[in-house]
Amino acid sequence: MALDSDTLSDRDHLLDHLPQRISHIPFAIEQQDAQSMALIVDGDQWSYGRFCTQIRIVSQALEKLGIGAGDRVLLVGENGLGLITLIMAVSELDAWPVIVNARLSGREIDLFKDHCGARRVIFTTDVSPEAADHAARQGAEPLHLEGMPEMAIGPLDETTQSEPVDADGAAQVGAMIYTSGTTGNPKGVMLSHRGLMYVASVSGRIRGLAATDRTYAVLPVSHVFGLASTLLGSLFAGAAVRLAPRFAPADVLKSLRQDGITVLQGVPAMYAKILEHLDVCGEDLEAPHLRYLSAGGSPLQMDLKNAVEDLFGVALNNGYGLTECSPTVSQTRIDAPVESDTVGPLLPGLQVRFVDGDDQDLPPGEAGELWVKGPNLMLGYYRAPDLTAQVLTPDGWYKTGDIARL
Repeated sequence: MALDSDTLSDRDHLLDHLPQRISHIPFAIEQQDAQSMALIVDGDQWSYGRFCTQIRIVSQALEKLGIGAGDRVLLVGENGLGLITLIMAVSELDAWPVIVNARLSGREIDLFKDHCGARRVIFTTDVSPEAADHAARQGAEPLHLEGMPEMAIGPLDETTQSEPVDADGAAQVGAMIYTSGTTGNPKGVMLSHRGLMYVASVSGRIRGLAATDRTYAVLPVSHVFGLASTLLGSLFAGAAVRLAPRFAPADVLKSLRQDGITVLQGVPAMYAKILEHLDVCGEDLEAPHLRYLSAGGSPLQMDLKNAVEDLFGVALNNGYGLTECSPTVSQTRIDAPVESDTVGPLLPGLQVRFVDGDDQDLPPGEAGELWVKGPNLMLGYYRAPDLTAQVLTPDGWYKTGDIARL
């Protein structure tokens, strides 16, 4: 028995009104208010107008450098103006942004490059020494573009084949995220524009995001939590995003104190480190504008949840997701905070099943393997049809492998 959240008609109405590409999100805000703040980093800040100007400049340059529709472009970097702009510029060309964290090993970077058949590899060297090291190792050349921070670009691979372009733009791959690679069998998760924008829109609405918000974005956009929920969710609402290339408790606390941060999302370990830092350094928390906290990416323990809420005076929201679900499946609601470690109600419009070892549905309330169905599901694992068939059923259910109950 499939269990629905809210109504499928509401979901379909939302999907009908989403943009066709993730790169269309900032352009829509530019039309409304080009002067509103979009991206903030140390020493610089871009309005939505400036952000969109840079996307246009970079997409035109990449096209001249041989990148076209259906190409895979490996982006090696960390959160910063360069990486975010590259993601959008690649999207504008109907190419696939394949986003990887520069702090991965050279072996992993090479493995991903070969597996995806990257037309080009681009490194955001401005905020990432590791990206600069990878660029030097691969013989990349400096890429100087008007108004952009330092980047480097690898040689053009003329042997790789472009993927077909879907007539439905929103059904195309909006980003590819690798879930592993150390085993020698990387899984490239193909996420559609529609799925990413669905999560961005719905999760942002659940957080009550507005143009007046400022989100602290330290979760890597090479992870789908940082990409879809934190970055795209904030941009979808016209909010400003304070980008941080890597986590340091002192930097988070400084930004909460000085930058007007209203929204902070992280993994449980991040909050534990903040608590530890405050305790060791004897500092007082100053977060005068903060109104929303959330944790995800790993289980949230009740003692940590209680300690964070006692310190911040704000509910620590929780959720559940997987890369293959873009990533969000469920999320606690801002208007209904909970005192347990529940991962909250389903996103609107999703369907779930709880099944036994024989793939038979279990009665409500009994624990079983969670299956999910909805517009946020991955298109599949790139170049791995057998792996895809193991987790995606012919009628559209994703087998999470996790045990859950309603």
